Amino acid sequence: ATLLQLTKASKHYGDQILLDDADATIGDDVKVGFVGRNGAGKSTLLKILLGEEELDAGEVFRHPNLRLGYLRQHDPF
Repeated sequence: ATLLQLTKASKHYGDQILLDDADATIGDDVKVGFVGRNGAGKSTLLKILLGEEELDAGEVFRHPNLRLGYLRQHDPF
């Protein structure tokens, strides 16, 4: 089953493009890790998948029974 899916996803901050018409599908039979340099958009992508941040264009599909959680990079306390 598909747990998460990005379709034609776009996100940018000023001149910095983080996602440009991206497509991705995450099924229930895979493990995923995000690796990249600082400022590449890893945290932004997670916030988009969690629904805490919106895409500039495109769609995010979340399976209705999906529960997401993650450990934030910076503790707000």
